[in-house]
Amino acid sequence: MDGYFDINATSPLCAPAEQALQNALRTFANPSGNYRMAKTSRALIANARASVAGLIGADSDEIVFTSGGTEANNWALKGAVDAIQAREPDGGIHLIVSAIEHASVLEVARYLQRCRGVALTVIAPDAEGLIRPQAVIDALRPDTRLVSVMLANNEIGSVQPIAAIAEALRGRDIHLHTDAVQAIGKRPVDARALGVDSLSFAAHKFYGPKGVGGLYLREGVALEPLLHGGGQERGLRGGTEALASIAAMGAAADHARSRLDTDIVRMRALRETLREGLRSQVAHVVFNGPADDEARLPNTLSVTFPGVRAEALAAILDHSHGFQVSLGAACSNNKAAALSHVLRAIGLPEDRIRATLRLSLHADTGEDAIARLCDAIGKGLTLLDSIAHPIRKEASYAA
Repeated sequence: MDGYFDINATSPLCAPAEQALQNALRTFANPSGNYRMAKTSRALIANARASVAGLIGADSDEIVFTSGGTEANNWALKGAVDAIQAREPDGGIHLIVSAIEHASVLEVARYLQRCRGVALTVIAPDAEGLIRPQAVIDALRPDTRLVSVMLANNEIGSVQPIAAIAEALRGRDIHLHTDAVQAIGKRPVDARALGVDSLSFAAHKFYGPKGVGGLYLREGVALEPLLHGGGQERGLRGGTEALASIAAMGAAADHARSRLDTDIVRMRALRETLREGLRSQVAHVVFNGPADDEARLPNTLSVTFPGVRAEALAAILDHSHGFQVSLGAACSNNKAAALSHVLRAIGLPEDRIRATLRLSLHADTGEDAIARLCDAIGKGLTLLDSIAHPIRKEASYAA
């Protein structure tokens, strides 16, 4: 893990989650069974539901398990539209999303516009990657019924003022959804205090397993199911529950909750150590995102190295120095020609976007690993400069 600086893409299983996974794999009974053996399975799911609810400030009855954040985001938007259209078949629906949402929100919004007749407005962030409440208010229309703004951005770490947005929407009969996948485990999340109607999460972002997550659905809020089938999850999500994964997610939630305050302090200190290390190694380095520490994730740095192809630097760091870093969202890294829509939305030109890396730390990152990463980046930039300008005797990026 010393070389892993891409925790925003995914996290390893924490020890409690791994143990819970192994234990639950031996508990094979279908939770829907009506015999004694099934009671053990149902108890594991109930305990996990309570653990996740405790992590995000919700009641157990407000948690519905899904296959992950993508399904939760799809369900929140499609389910809200279905519920609204079922109640008001003759009414129009206007949806507002931010331009820096994850693809599992943006692509759903475009689908709803293309195939379901939903009117769509995409609002831009400011230069720091923040969606101001006034921008949401300015985009409102009489038929606005659904707003989706993420809680924390996965690329630049900007934390959105969701509670203020919720307050601005209060009393307007608008469903407010937030994708909290990147925030949980990195900062306190209280669904009730945020004032949202639905909130998505994914276990693998807070040291749980991949393939499981869920949706917080505020008491009294109705969504049509995305997956129809049996009566699992109170009839809201058909399909036999992924028992072992859910149990492991519950253990990861307990683990994250028990050490969150300590982890935040440590990650923030490590992030500043990394920032200063890069400044000492690299001239003209640029950091993207909010200046206010409270408006950014404690573990995330979006770093631009002007004049450099970040893709080449990332390859050098990986193959020559054993460091794993990211160009941006992991789901878009396999599209070599794609440019970060987040960085484009905050106004970066194409050459700066192509020169940007995302560095994301975990709480157990060592200071020695940070020092070695900064040194490796300095060496990588020197190598790239020598390739681009072979007649130079000194690298232009040396501080």
